[in-house]
Amino acid sequence: MRSKQSRNILFLSDLHVGSAYSVCSPNPELKGGSWNPNKLQKKLYDIWCNVRDSIPNPHILVLNGEPCDGSNAKQIGSESWTTVMREQLDDAAKLLKMYKPKYFLMTRGSNYHVHLGADNQEEQLAEKLNAVHYSGYLERDAKKIVDPNRNEPTRTDYYLTFSVHGKVFSVTHHIGFNRWFAYRTTALAREMADMEFLRGRYWDNEHTPSVIVRSHVHYFVMVRFSNQFGFTTPAFKMPDSHLFRGGLGGTAPSLGAVEVIIEPNGHILIEPHIVSNIEYPKHKIIDLTN
Repeated sequence: MRSKQSRNILFLSDLHVGSAYSVCSPNPELKGGSWNPNKLQKKLYDIWCNVRDSIPNPHILVLNGEPCDGSNAKQIGSESWTTVMREQLDDAAKLLKMYKPKYFLMTRGSNYHVHLGADNQEEQLAEKLNAVHYSGYLERDAKKIVDPNRNEPTRTDYYLTFSVHGKVFSVTHHIGFNRWFAYRTTALAREMADMEFLRGRYWDNEHTPSVIVRSHVHYFVMVRFSNQFGFTTPAFKMPDSHLFRGGLGGTAPSLGAVEVIIEPNGHILIEPHIVSNIEYPKHKIIDLTN
């Protein structure tokens, strides 16, 4: 049973709003019209709502990169319902406003998805949603740092460090990817081991992170060492043609989010909120018997 002083942190990532294979609101607005979500998107929205209903008011909500899919230049926008960044960000904001956290935090994802020229679109979304001002770099005061592209204090950075009940979290988007299940913990375990070599450098010894959060790979795995927890976060995007270039195996993402609960005594509980295989979106089978 949770105490009144327990704090929960919900980690979301990789929404990729704008892709025809990703979550979107029931009625995304387009210039001069609207988009009618396809059957897959409706299923992903149901999953989104189920996660939200499980944790409607997290103490902290962290979006660890890539709320939008971007212009998708390599596919010439052929798998997008819009390539207009503003329309993607507006719909992502609709989804995220369904939560009512006390604190909202955002990191930065891949430039391919979130940059328009030199301008980081995640920074604009963070401003729209009143995300916490911060800077990840060497204790700089974010309110005194000016984003050279927007002339405003920053609300996003490539890495985020925060603490709850004395437990320090290290959050950044990128991590190595492996499509084969047997090796999916390798990149994460290597990252966690490397974090030990950073002990006393980026943080004082007593502030070495206890919880390592990474995203980007669209699948959930967790590694536990004696003094560390590490996990990668699920996504809300199904594979597109880029991922299928090496075959079908290893392409199915985890769909959902991860909740971390910290008790006042420092006890850590990791609760994945991931859709079951039964509820997972299924491929259509064409029956050609007759």
